[in-house]
Amino acid sequence: MDENQVSPSQGGAQILQWRPRAEPGGSRKLAPAGPPLRVLFMIDELDIGGTEQQILELVRRIDRNRFEPHVCCFRYGRKAKEIASFGVPVHHEPKRLKADPGLLLRLASLMRRERFDILQTYLWTANTWGRLAGRLAGMPIVVASERNVDIWEERYKRLIGRWLARSTDCVIANSEAVRRYLLHRGGLAPDKVVTIYNGVNFERFHAPCDPQVRRQELGIPEDSVLAGVVARVEPAKDHATLLQSMSLIRDRAPKLHLVVVGGGSEEERLRRMARELAIADRVHFTGFRTDAAEWLQSVDFSVLSSVKEGLSNSVIESMAAGRSVAATDVGGNAEVILPEETGLLVPARDATGLADALARLANSADLRERLGRAGQARVESVFAVAPMVAHTERLYQSLAERMRAAA
Repeated sequence: MDENQVSPSQGGAQILQWRPRAEPGGSRKLAPAGPPLRVLFMIDELDIGGTEQQILELVRRIDRNRFEPHVCCFRYGRKAKEIASFGVPVHHEPKRLKADPGLLLRLASLMRRERFDILQTYLWTANTWGRLAGRLAGMPIVVASERNVDIWEERYKRLIGRWLARSTDCVIANSEAVRRYLLHRGGLAPDKVVTIYNGVNFERFHAPCDPQVRRQELGIPEDSVLAGVVARVEPAKDHATLLQSMSLIRDRAPKLHLVVVGGGSEEERLRRMARELAIADRVHFTGFRTDAAEWLQSVDFSVLSSVKEGLSNSVIESMAAGRSVAATDVGGNAEVILPEETGLLVPARDATGLADALARLANSADLRERLGRAGQARVESVFAVAPMVAHTERLYQSLAERMRAAA
């Protein structure tokens, strides 16, 4: 195999065949093999969210004999405390301005002081400021993670992303859809981008849970068929189309109720919309919650109406809970859901198509059970935490070994 090619591996991940970065920028050399590699994971905010959960699962399970994890965030949140409870140091470096040179200097100082071997950044803000600081600090190995298919639609972001990629050893995509976007729209070289799927902690869905407890909390009738959408209530999730779909099948699925689990900037507008569509009695909002796993076990099926996704943790977790799923065919959703086998896929912003899928699931317990069983089997074989952690460890080790060999 050519040294610049990418080779596929089990579980959907691809392991990079490393070559030296184009602009080393005076990188500090790695310590000799032996002590654990010190890894700094960096993200803007450590609150409730899919990417935050992935970081938590990774640092919780990474082999401490080979890696010493630290986490850095710009905004402290609820996941920070949970991560710290695992004995993982959490560094809080506030970002005070939109363009904050002080943050850049503080991050570079942290990297030099702690002598980290690997920097792993997540999402646009940390990918940008973290990698800039990594260049300034001379980090030996820099890895970025991209998790959506519209990250570089703005020209300035595309230019910055391409420039930073030159001094990045590897960019991890969490789905093949994101990888294709980075190659074709972002213009990154194939040898720079690898795919490592998200991993789900199935133990979260095996704990005993009484569905009626949460239904009673919101006054949802016991004999209802309950659909759930577990996602931040933000424009990209397009809850508005979902509410339109609910209004279209009020008579076709008379027992169907919807619970919106999560909070966000769209919540008040959606509450008004539900009233205007005369479905407020059948749409229930929880606001921000920390018990998403319990809610997924309390619904009859799950739905996601997003207009963009990288790889939806909500879809994977719903299937892990044994729930059938109706979701929009965006991003990596088609890599998780096999249509009519492990779930239902519909076009984005198609209220009629989504309504049909909701009605089918609401009116057929047999269909829900069949898709739920098949979906659970699929995610347990492809999207488990253990393979995600193992592929990440293997990537870090490979980059470290090749960096030492090239020194």
